[in-house]
Amino acid sequence: MNHGEPALVRMREELADVGAMATGLDQRAEAVLEVLGRILPFDSGWLAVRDPERRRHVPLATTGTADPLRRYFESPGADAELEHLGLNSAQPPVLASELPAPLTEICAWGEYLLPAGLRGGVAGALFSSTGRHVGFVSLLGEDPARPGPADRQILADVTRVIADDLDRTQEIARTARIVGTAEAGVVLTRGGDALRLPGLPDDRLLAPGSPVLAAAAQELSAGGPYTAFLAPVAGPDGERLRRVTALDCALPDLDHLAAAVLLSSPGHLRGLSPLDLRLLGHLVAGTAEVPALAAALHLDRGTTTEALRRAQVALDAPGLAAAATRALRTGLRIPPTLCHPARTGRR
Repeated sequence: MNHGEPALVRMREELADVGAMATGLDQRAEAVLEVLGRILPFDSGWLAVRDPERRRHVPLATTGTADPLRRYFESPGADAELEHLGLNSAQPPVLASELPAPLTEICAWGEYLLPAGLRGGVAGALFSSTGRHVGFVSLLGEDPARPGPADRQILADVTRVIADDLDRTQEIARTARIVGTAEAGVVLTRGGDALRLPGLPDDRLLAPGSPVLAAAAQELSAGGPYTAFLAPVAGPDGERLRRVTALDCALPDLDHLAAAVLLSSPGHLRGLSPLDLRLLGHLVAGTAEVPALAAALHLDRGTTTEALRRAQVALDAPGLAAAATRALRTGLRIPPTLCHPARTGRR
């Protein structure tokens, strides 16, 4: 099929429309297979997302005889075999006839697909326009000659569109837009990696292993859909503050994406000084006695008591418990793990 043929152009357009659907990820995957089935010949279709930290593929949608593929991908060596065959790499989809070993010697085919009557197919990794490995597509047929080379080329022309349809970082970016003042952001993974958040630049303050990401992950692990706090940054003109907002986006049964972590300007601080904000951070963390607060911040008791009074007035809080609650809700605090300013800036 020629790349300019109307049917292929329509398929690209329909697949692009799938990504704009308001329905969930499973529904988008089902729609993708439906669109592919109008042009490409296959008896069994499979779309899955990949969790690289657990090295597994989780199915989103299937058609036809899908049980053999399901059982294969549940086997412990499936991802390693795909890696060995090059099917986890950013390359065009591969036909079964092009695999580097006889089908009978490949576990997926010899133990699962051939016994189920499937003889031909095309499969490959799905990489999004941001370069992220999103998942895997496999289209299989009972005829060993179909899908064939022409079908493989059609699929190659639309794999990036399909990957964008299924890329959950796009969903997370749409959720992150509720923080309209965000200046930078990343998607935090379960393992602590930081991935690009579409639509926003990253920042060294959000680099993998940074204290800010560690603090965000720790606070989200305590429960709740979001958390917010302030992070001090050492700059040429002295210490400044950045507001950190973390949104829980974890679907642990599906993939490794855990949260959107966003940076913005500190906003209205209600006259609270960095010392007051550090004290509120310790208060939120559970340190409520004046002697313990003074020791944690290396202050005398008089200075600590005065800072507590200022914090209560600024937050219109009748007591320390109320001050802690309002500091947590407004994000007006510096967590104890971030009390020392990071010596970094935007990339």
